[in-house]
Amino acid sequence: MARLKKDLHKYVEIREEDYLQLVENTMIVEAMKLAGVEKLPLWKAVRRILDDKRIEIHVKPVNRRYAD
Repeated sequence: MARLKKDLHKYVEIREEDYLQLVENTMIVEAMKLAGVEKLPLWKAVRRILDDKRIEIHVKPVNRRYAD
């Protein structure tokens, strides 16, 4: 469950599987950095998108009763 940014507590609750996927993805990105991917144009494009901070994330609710 995600909370609004304006809330005092800025935490996001995620499932264990999602957390493990996040850890695995982080390890993959770090390995790619060690391999020199930061010099490639693709990495620079990704970095620019992330640094722009205008990314919108759309998710579906886990529980159907919160769906439209």
